[in-house]
Amino acid sequence: LLEQLDPVSRGRVQILDAGRDPYEQAVHAVEELRRLAGLLPAWDWSKAAVIARAWSQLMPVRSYCEELGIPVQMANDELPSFWRLRETQALIAWVLEQGSTIKTGAIAGWLDDRGAGCWWGMLRDASAVLAIEHGEGELLAKDLLEWLAEWGRDLRRKQTGLMLLTAHRAKGIEFDHVAVLDGGWERRPRGEDRDAARRLYYVAMSRAKQGLTLMSRPGAQHPMLATLNDRAFLIRQAQAAAPDTSQCMMHYQTLDLSQVDLSFAGRLREGNPSLEAIRRLRAADPVFLVRKGERWLIHDSAGIPVGRLAQSYAPPPGAKFVRGTAAAILVRRREESDSAYQDRLERDRWDVVLPELVFRLTAECSRANA
Repeated sequence: LLEQLDPVSRGRVQILDAGRDPYEQAVHAVEELRRLAGLLPAWDWSKAAVIARAWSQLMPVRSYCEELGIPVQMANDELPSFWRLRETQALIAWVLEQGSTIKTGAIAGWLDDRGAGCWWGMLRDASAVLAIEHGEGELLAKDLLEWLAEWGRDLRRKQTGLMLLTAHRAKGIEFDHVAVLDGGWERRPRGEDRDAARRLYYVAMSRAKQGLTLMSRPGAQHPMLATLNDRAFLIRQAQAAAPDTSQCMMHYQTLDLSQVDLSFAGRLREGNPSLEAIRRLRAADPVFLVRKGERWLIHDSAGIPVGRLAQSYAPPPGAKFVRGTAAAILVRRREESDSAYQDRLERDRWDVVLPELVFRLTAECSRANA
């Protein structure tokens, strides 16, 4: 296909100039994928990947994609528990109120009356799949909940955008188009044999089914690519001007349950302004990172605390906080808490805000990473 449609590579494996640092490399790699996307009528970002030796090399790629609006996901970012989502728990509670059976059409109608937001949209997608699989008839409530739990498990394995992952994580997965980043392939961690990196690089290359781009820094002796000179490869030199890397400087943190104070709202007495603020908060609403003493708090747009981060949490060194959103709001119950702390709780059920935080790297940070 690429031999027919790509006037540059003509179906060959490309060895592409990676630029001078990880930020230029990110621009070159993503722009090459964008070039291919413009050529191939059936291009799908969820069938493409960028693979690196280390996770840190992928952050500039994510930053560039996010700023360009390209759907992207890090393979090491775990989705929040589908079952614990406040939206899912609201649906479950409503289903149980309907009795022992429920019509699939009634579920769609109830969801249509809910608000906007990615998680409500996800549940509407589930409802549409349910209608296809079971028609417009009735289901036992317990069977519906079992189906929903299984659908949620499958959701966690679904690729929805350009996948960013390491070669270790890529084992056993294939993509239509792959770009493999330079950097770190010459390292031999303690305990690895001398050919371990070469085998891992082979894993990265062989994930591609249709198109493969290998990044290589000019002047550097890439341990696997330095001696290649074959008609199967197209070696492309540097552009005349260095690319603009200003959109590669964001650092993203999608926090998980280990990074937040799970009992923050559970310890608040009724009437506390934070409780009402959490009830009003919706997924994707803006939040802010605020230091108080030795801990970091999450505030809503009105300046009211809606969460507290774990004592071990620390922002990226030298980076500046830019923005945050409520990535998800999960439901937690008293029985899930450590028994040693249950006497401090004021309620049996409360919400936990999981934020996504975005920082901009300073010039010093970017030079250190490079």
